[in-house]
Amino acid sequence: MRNDSIERSVNDSMLYMAEYILQMIEESKKQNELDMKKIIDEKLKNLQMNFMSNEAREEAEYELYYTFIKMQRPDQFDNKGDYVESFPLNNYNGIFQIIDINGQFFGVYKKESKEAHKVTRGFQSKEEVLLNTFGTSDFERFRGESLFLTKEGMAFCLKDNKQFRLNLVKPFRALSLYENMEQARSFIVKDELKKDTNISLQALLRTLEEFRIPSDLIGKTVTINSIFKDNEGVYITFEENQKKQDIRLPDLEEKWLERLRDNPKMKVALDELIMDSRSIGEGFLAYYGIEINKEFQIMQHDFDVISNKEGSYIGKLSGAGTVKKLSPYFSEKEAIQQLVNMNNFIHIEKQKERFVNNEVDLYIEFMESRKI
Repeated sequence: MRNDSIERSVNDSMLYMAEYILQMIEESKKQNELDMKKIIDEKLKNLQMNFMSNEAREEAEYELYYTFIKMQRPDQFDNKGDYVESFPLNNYNGIFQIIDINGQFFGVYKKESKEAHKVTRGFQSKEEVLLNTFGTSDFERFRGESLFLTKEGMAFCLKDNKQFRLNLVKPFRALSLYENMEQARSFIVKDELKKDTNISLQALLRTLEEFRIPSDLIGKTVTINSIFKDNEGVYITFEENQKKQDIRLPDLEEKWLERLRDNPKMKVALDELIMDSRSIGEGFLAYYGIEINKEFQIMQHDFDVISNKEGSYIGKLSGAGTVKKLSPYFSEKEAIQQLVNMNNFIHIEKQKERFVNNEVDLYIEFMESRKI
């Protein structure tokens, strides 16, 4: 939904970022001996005074840092070496890799549309890179995300803790944690479901039905004629395709009364107007949660390739986020191929009406693989 104030805030933030980038570069040019950590820390401290969301601030910090090292530290982009292992973020929109450069192991970050650069110093092994960067070498790759298990048994996801990208000037500390690995897996699946427009549409339809608002108004742009508040709520008259209609909402933000007074006969997206009712917004979120959980229970019958430091295997996710291991360990490439083979087998068996879902592991034989 369109929100002019949010757009202005984003534009202001971009200008603010650009100003800081230029200022930081100019200051670095004036110094004979470049103290990168001091400059970055000072600028990031000032940056946090700006009214940004945490996610926007995190990306602003990274943009500043990337621009800085791009101009002043080209050695951070010298990453010619042998690939060792990778850890994706945001379903491969970003990736943390470990590479071997002449016997030294480095952590490297690559964001979509940007060049890869080092985010760690050199270490003697892959395990040392992980331990010294994330405080643990226990990891899991699941549905395009990378999870790490702390010594205390909690888990964190790299996509929620992207400050590791500034590790060379700001040592990493996980700020967003899950109670355990099971909870982390559940949140990843639910985040996937939130991107499904059909789920949000179903929640919206159930909300409109509860508040007796015609569902055929979804997505329509209308001309508001009047908004009137009384003891029963907010009465709104409008026109859509020269047809006069009316709806009643339980409540509505005051800004709409002011906007209509300043702009008679204004055109608005009716979805945006309706969702500015606090009661309707809360109802939508409640139904949205119900729809997400319903789909999640269906998805627990899916199979996944899950990778950890032992190798990659095929597992079946439960509604509690636990995973039942169905196969031996393979290489990740082999596990993906085995999953394709298994899904083809299931499809054929379903067509033959001989497939029993809850006993699937009794019927599937995996090809032997060479040891990891």
